[in-house]
Amino acid sequence: MRKDRRQKTEDGRQKSRERKRPGETQYEVRHTRYEMRQWLLLLLIFCWMAAGFAFFDGAETGESPGVTPPKDVKRIVALAPNLTEILFALGLDERIVGVTLFSDYPAAAAEKPKMGAFWQPNIEAVIAAKPDLVVTLEFPQQKDVVRRLERIGYNCLTVNIERVSELFEAIDRIAEATGKDAQAAELASNLRSGLDRLAGLMGSNEKTKVLWVIGAEPLRVAGRDTFVNELIELAGGENAIGRTVHKYPPIGSEQVIACAPDVIIEPAMGSKTVPEQQEAAFRYWSRFKNVPAVANDRIYVIPPDTVCRLGPRLHQGVEMVARCIKPELFAD
Repeated sequence: MRKDRRQKTEDGRQKSRERKRPGETQYEVRHTRYEMRQWLLLLLIFCWMAAGFAFFDGAETGESPGVTPPKDVKRIVALAPNLTEILFALGLDERIVGVTLFSDYPAAAAEKPKMGAFWQPNIEAVIAAKPDLVVTLEFPQQKDVVRRLERIGYNCLTVNIERVSELFEAIDRIAEATGKDAQAAELASNLRSGLDRLAGLMGSNEKTKVLWVIGAEPLRVAGRDTFVNELIELAGGENAIGRTVHKYPPIGSEQVIACAPDVIIEPAMGSKTVPEQQEAAFRYWSRFKNVPAVANDRIYVIPPDTVCRLGPRLHQGVEMVARCIKPELFAD
């Protein structure tokens, strides 16, 4: 019996040694695993944000009717960063009593009480905020929160924002529920004007092929059935990736070479600065010397906020991408 226990202990130690790389301490192994978990979390967050939370392939769609909001909404909780931005853009900032983590725009949003993360809302915090209206997005984690809140009598407004057209619909529905129809009309008009201006500037000439990267290990990119694809097209480009089964498919070296992107774009992730990540990107892609984007030094790491949130700053995000696609048009 003792012999068996000693043997199991020794086997466990042996497996632990095998998992370590030569010269690597047990602390370094644990630290590496921690960094990997953090990276995976950041990747998941980006995937949710980059396409209006369309990362859930096959998830239920449609909008929950919820409870009819009261006519005079005075206390609002927003359960996603882009919803917070819409509320501020409609002039509802003084009525907002709760937002989620990463709701940092405009600056005043960061000072609002936090209701947990948008992918894991804190229902106790929401209830403590005593909202007249809770604005949510259509995806599984938030749908569960909505069911629980409505069961105890809270008013919820659920919107689906996975496409640009749905952004305008969401703005209208939130405005209708909060008495901000005039502000919504002005906001929508300004958004459309900004997009029309960029479309006129970019023209309809031959499209630049863009590879949009959301992760390097493994290499994962944005496919065509995503908000990111709309962003690329609005900016005058074309997704270098053809039709895929998954919204954000992993791809190999052969596919990178075959799709021959003219431009590679990576939204920044993690704690390193954009210049640091830009240098890392050049090092990573240097192995693909025959890919046009690499050969011509057209690899761009860009700040993530305006290209990761389908919200009122859409035209700013499109312009940022357009500046990568046709920088000569923005000589200012």
